[in-house]
Amino acid sequence: MNKKRNSKNILDSMMLAAIFIATAYWILDSILNIFFFNKFNIIAELVGTDLYNIYIRIVVLCLFIIFGSHAQASINKFRRVEKSLKEGEERYRTLFEYNPIETITVDHDARVTEYNLVKANSGDKVPKIGDIMYKDYAGKHKINMYNELMECIRSNISKEFPEQIYNGNVLYIRIAPFSKGAIITALNITKQKQLQTQLQQSKKMDAISTLAGGIAHQFNNILSGITGNTELLQIEFAGNKKINKYSDRLFTLTRRMTRLTSQLLAYARGGKYLEKHISISDLVKETLPLLKHSIKRSIKVIMNLEKDSPIVKADATQIQMVFSAVMNNAAEAIEESGSIRVSLQKKDVDEKYALQHPGLKAGQYVQLTVEDDGKGLDKETKERVFEPFFSTKLQGRGLGMAASYGIIINHGGWIEIDSELNKGTVVNIYLPVSEETEEVSLSEEKEITDISKGEGTILIIDDEENVLDTSSLALEHLGYRVLTAKTGMEAIDIVETAEEDIDLAILDIGLPDMMGDKVCLKIQELRPDIKVMVSTGYMVEDITNDMKIKAQGFIQKPFSMSQMAMKLKEILGDKKETAS
Repeated sequence: MNKKRNSKNILDSMMLAAIFIATAYWILDSILNIFFFNKFNIIAELVGTDLYNIYIRIVVLCLFIIFGSHAQASINKFRRVEKSLKEGEERYRTLFEYNPIETITVDHDARVTEYNLVKANSGDKVPKIGDIMYKDYAGKHKINMYNELMECIRSNISKEFPEQIYNGNVLYIRIAPFSKGAIITALNITKQKQLQTQLQQSKKMDAISTLAGGIAHQFNNILSGITGNTELLQIEFAGNKKINKYSDRLFTLTRRMTRLTSQLLAYARGGKYLEKHISISDLVKETLPLLKHSIKRSIKVIMNLEKDSPIVKADATQIQMVFSAVMNNAAEAIEESGSIRVSLQKKDVDEKYALQHPGLKAGQYVQLTVEDDGKGLDKETKERVFEPFFSTKLQGRGLGMAASYGIIINHGGWIEIDSELNKGTVVNIYLPVSEETEEVSLSEEKEITDISKGEGTILIIDDEENVLDTSSLALEHLGYRVLTAKTGMEAIDIVETAEEDIDLAILDIGLPDMMGDKVCLKIQELRPDIKVMVSTGYMVEDITNDMKIKAQGFIQKPFSMSQMAMKLKEILGDKKETAS
């Protein structure tokens, strides 16, 4: 490059020198001709006629060569510019035609001059060359896009329109003016908006589920105190009919509250404590008679259940709650008379369907469908139906569908609603088929009523004073010696300094100063023989894997004395028999 540049500089210098000499000669020659009337040529006289003629020819030749080379250079430069312009035009044409965003160009009058391949192959209606943009073509927008386009062309200022709805799609439109008119690009962001909405909904559900879990924990702590004190009252005044009568009422109310907290926990994606292999077909058949009182006689229930439905691993009580909530909603949607169709079938979920439903995996599922011909749901209601306490009723006390969502997701399944106003509603529930084939009969589940007494020393670790007092009295009644601690550090101190053996620690995971898993680890380091039973109003998923390994048992608040006695016997065994 430097050599070429130096050669060009030398050539330019030679040309300038030649032009200067030639110009000087002609000026001198012209002056002499004027003054001497062309009778005397001083240069010819000085150098001689022959040399003068040679000199003239050399000058003319030099000028010819120099001007010829510069003419050739100009022609070459012109050709390079022409080639560059052609390449630029081809590059622009390629970029325009193969731009992945739909692109249309218009002139100063907003008439379409061309559009790219993406637009041509979009499957939508394409404009005609000469159509007035946003008048003859694509005129249905919420704002006057024609005026906006003309304003951009007049002002020579680009404009962007982030979310324009057109033919059911969300478009990101950009108008960029140029010398011959404007370039309009329209990016379809419908899928991105849908994903964004799903993400926002997911975050919203996660936030609400965290709140629901916290509320359930507080409720369960209070209910533990009420349940325990009511049981102690019945034991203390066993023969008093009045006390038994009122305490039974308390039990009824606490059971109702316990069911509510179970729904809250279910919504918070927890509470899968009693999973068994069950038949959904049998569960539906056993649940329907319990719902008769809440379904009007004018509503006909039609069942289409497969005889040999696959087995699923699930908590029967929670799945019953889901089915009950869906059936009650279906019944409420039918104002006078109508029908509810309940069907059950095996469903193979492929990868494509699984990708569209977060948390769902490809495989075999049991599909439970509840379809009604009621009034249906509008778009807003359908989007909010899984929110806690959202209801189509005026009082808005519903928790059923929100809890249903949490339960089904927590079981590795999916629940979806398809509904239109005045066209009824279809609810589809998917539960993964279990590899096990052995079914547990639902009727075999019985309530524990026996209270087994034992002996030994138990440390209760809980920050709720009413839970500490009630649990202490209950355990003392069962024959155990009781130590109590309100914080993790207090519990560690007791374990470290106590002279007697501590057989079991009943540990709440939500302590104010330390996490339950750290307390569990520390007290078992101090006394390797101590056993730990986790007691909490939170869900089982909140227990860390390390604690699940180290703890010997788990009990959900609120619990009865009989449940507590059974758990203690299961963990500690019969110490009296061991001693003898």
